[in-house]
Amino acid sequence: MYGWAGRILQVDLSSRSISTLDTADYVPSYIGGLGVATRIAWELLRPGIDALAPENPLLVMTGPLTGTLASGAGRVEVAGIAPQQHPSVFSRSGMGGHWGAELKYAGYDGLVIVGQADVPVYLWVHDGEAEIREAGELWGLGTYAVTQRLRQIHGAKTRVICCGPAGERLSRIAVVHSETGNAAGQGGYGAVMGAKKLKAVAVRGTGGVSLADPERLLRLCLGASREGQTPGEIGIKPESGATYRTRKCGFCMTPCVHRVYMRIPGRASSGSYSVARQCWGYGASREADLEARAITSDYGLNGWEISYGIIPWLQLCKQAGLIDAIDAGGAYGRVPIPVPKQPIKYLRDIARSPVEFLNALVYVIAHRRGEVGDALADGACYAADRLFGGQGKPLLDHIYPRHCGQTEHWGGHWGPGGTVYWPWWLPAILQWCVDTRDPANDSTHQWTEHVQFYLPQSGPWRGPFSLEKVRGVSQKVYGDPRVCDPAYDYDPPETKAMPAIFHHNRGMIIDSLVLCDYEHTRVFSMLSEDGAADTAFMAKLFSAATGYETSEAELDLAGERIWNLARAIDVRDHGRNRAIDESTLDGFMYPGKDDGVMIDRDKMLALLDCYYRLRGWDVATGVPTRAKLSELGLGDVADTLEGTGSGPRKGA
Repeated sequence: MYGWAGRILQVDLSSRSISTLDTADYVPSYIGGLGVATRIAWELLRPGIDALAPENPLLVMTGPLTGTLASGAGRVEVAGIAPQQHPSVFSRSGMGGHWGAELKYAGYDGLVIVGQADVPVYLWVHDGEAEIREAGELWGLGTYAVTQRLRQIHGAKTRVICCGPAGERLSRIAVVHSETGNAAGQGGYGAVMGAKKLKAVAVRGTGGVSLADPERLLRLCLGASREGQTPGEIGIKPESGATYRTRKCGFCMTPCVHRVYMRIPGRASSGSYSVARQCWGYGASREADLEARAITSDYGLNGWEISYGIIPWLQLCKQAGLIDAIDAGGAYGRVPIPVPKQPIKYLRDIARSPVEFLNALVYVIAHRRGEVGDALADGACYAADRLFGGQGKPLLDHIYPRHCGQTEHWGGHWGPGGTVYWPWWLPAILQWCVDTRDPANDSTHQWTEHVQFYLPQSGPWRGPFSLEKVRGVSQKVYGDPRVCDPAYDYDPPETKAMPAIFHHNRGMIIDSLVLCDYEHTRVFSMLSEDGAADTAFMAKLFSAATGYETSEAELDLAGERIWNLARAIDVRDHGRNRAIDESTLDGFMYPGKDDGVMIDRDKMLALLDCYYRLRGWDVATGVPTRAKLSELGLGDVADTLEGTGSGPRKGA
């Protein structure tokens, strides 16, 4: 095979057995990465499996471009029933760095891990071989110490993913952490590792990736766009200073905006810290922020959830008289929760957090200390079910759409992400309605961080392109010149449903190749005469790497297949339906943070109708129709849905 290693490692920790699956059974139809993970999940999962049960598979997958020179191919996808989601459902999380490439070089396209070990273990994978080894000496260690110890055992070039102490304690907001500081941050998959007593997966590979046409792939990679995400990022260069440096995953063309800071002295603890300043932050001074980030990462916790969800919710609870302080015991003592003087309406309104409070909060969460720490270890949505007699539940409304376990992100309302103006947040909210997680991870970024900044009008922003040029690109990419025209909002509904669908399909492709959504898919380009980016670029990379000559339309069809299969899992195993989709809107029914615009619920429901019709889903239920599933080569999936009574209405 070209592009793929050809084998997927399958591990049953209960029986301590190791075998392999043939990658060819899943590709090219499911591409790789998330696509293959989703198909395997369809085969392994069934209704009623708990996220922390031995039967829940931990799926860690690379794609056919992983380990090549393709820009943005330094990522890996993690999937399975996600403990963080509220309720737990099958979902996904991405992780950058170099671990995925190392797994390919070791001869495997991914891992399927089921069961539960009787004692702590780690998996050692090296050049076509795999061993389950006991990890008693690693249990209890932070993520940094685990990496150091495994490199002492297996060599300095060993790549490591692991769970921290939070994952061992089954925190629903525990992450899968890598030796580069990257993490599969959302979903709580660190708790899945902890439940399986799997402390780490260490990998060393000295092989490579066989390519169908290496010269063609090299030409494509050398000619890849260096535009970044917005018009002003052309020619961005790496930077470094006395205390920081920029970095990138694998062979990415674009230096990542997330700097690595080095040897930063602690403010509330001894020693110094080196840590990546990822896309989340605690809103404290630089030193305090970096110290808290490093401690959060070492415990293996989801800093995004703590920073943008738990802390604001605790401040709202204090304003409501439900709690006053965090009791961290002898480690930090009793620390007051900071609150602003004014009521909190948006994320920007919360009070800045002193470093003492941050460190105390992270400590009680990681150690499940006391009633509050034990509850917060599962995230704010689960904590609200247990604390304060349920009085904190209504305070989640603006933070968590559908109280789904992840904070609103790039939806134009609560705050995380950046500025996105009416009507450009409408496709993002449509994506929130139908997804199992925060969709910005792979899909919304393409629209909010790329498309809107090229447009002639987006709130106060005036982009570089004329309306005529924008309409031309919209016709070429989306099939309708009105999609990016500021004159259209709810009507016609296709103008917002089309980009929501297009970018979700592209998100599935990105997660399956596996690539970075900061690099793909670009729609506009400052470097082309007509203003259009090369949206067929991923298909060209796939063709050159694998030898399967695939058009842009054919690759898009694969993305649609993966998206529909993921929806089918959600329907079959978790009862997903239109009512759940509609309930997402409740979390957006307040003025947008940047423009003050309120959603018209009836018109939003009409957008959802249009989305379902264009998707080929039953408008009444939100379930993919037999006709659509058959069109995508998923006739067996339609049979199963109908056989379990979870399919679309008869005749739909």
